[in-house]
Amino acid sequence: MKKVMLTLSATVAAAFFSGCICTETTTVPEVKIAGEEEAAPGTKNVEKKPAEPKPAEKKPAAEARPAEVKPAEKETAVTKPVEKKPAPAPKPAEKKPAPAPKPVEKKPAAPAETPLILTDTVWTPVSLYNQGDVKLTKGTTVWFRIHPGKDIVGMSGVNRFSAPAEIPAPGKLKFGLMISTLMAGPEANMKYESLFLNALNRTKSYEITGRELKLFGADGKVLMNCVQAGPGVGEDASSK
Repeated sequence: MKKVMLTLSATVAAAFFSGCICTETTTVPEVKIAGEEEAAPGTKNVEKKPAEPKPAEKKPAAEARPAEVKPAEKETAVTKPVEKKPAPAPKPAEKKPAPAPKPVEKKPAAPAETPLILTDTVWTPVSLYNQGDVKLTKGTTVWFRIHPGKDIVGMSGVNRFSAPAEIPAPGKLKFGLMISTLMAGPEANMKYESLFLNALNRTKSYEITGRELKLFGADGKVLMNCVQAGPGVGEDASSK
């Protein structure tokens, strides 16, 4: 029905604009719409209104679920503070009783060495002033002996010698003019003899320490170091 009315309206509008509208009433044959039933005589046709579409029911949107935050596969390990345990108190050291001291064995003291005296002792030199590398030949012995208040005698390397000896005060010593034989010998012994006699001529003092004798010059330099000669040396030079 609605479609018929729309068609008529369109036709009327077209006739109006074209100037061909008739004043006479035109009977429009009733157009039957397929599917519509004829009304019984004497029955008013009930205008069937097209069914209005029902609005679609709006279902409330599903509430969005908060995304589940999955924990990381590997959780960072939280470093726990290291608990510092107090150091154990040191155990007191066990005091062991000290062992009783052993009694010290008292050894008898060795008899003190009798210091040698200057006179009546046979001395042999072990070093000379300015000796350098001068050495006596093997088997040669140099020695001297001082007779108190008299003289000095001995063997100088090649020749025998003698000279007046004087001890003017303790520690003081001097010799007079040296007299010696005129024998010749090995060159090394002759050089040694010269050094030895020169040291005696320059002697002004002496010092005995234990069993050692030192002869000093006027300037305090050591001219000769001596020790006691071995047995049998200088026996023929004993005091007369």
